Amino acid sequence: MQKCEKCLTAFSWSRIYKSQIGNNQPLNCKECNTEHFIETPSKVVVSLMMLPILILTLFLIEKFLYTSLIYYLLAVLISIVIPSFLFPFIATFQSKYRTNYRSDY
Repeated sequence: MQKCEKCLTAFSWSRIYKSQIGNNQPLNCKECNTEHFIETPSKVVVSLMMLPILILTLFLIEKFLYTSLIYYLLAVLISIVIPSFLFPFIATFQSKYRTNYRSDY
């Protein structure tokens, strides 16, 4: 999991997940209140991760739609849930004032 760039407090999985559900709202550190925003490469990776899942869902629609509605709904649910639960592990955030908090300069 990612940490705050200022105070190095780790963000919890649930806080990152809630920031995703809230239309990618900034993630505020609970210790120092520094705002962290999702980086653009993370948005691209998550979007690209959704592409194979969309293709898989379309395949499953063709296979299960006429066989069983329960299998179809289960496949769609899994294809939506898995990427959203993986998001906190993939997403990277940066603060607006990244250069001010770096100690390696």
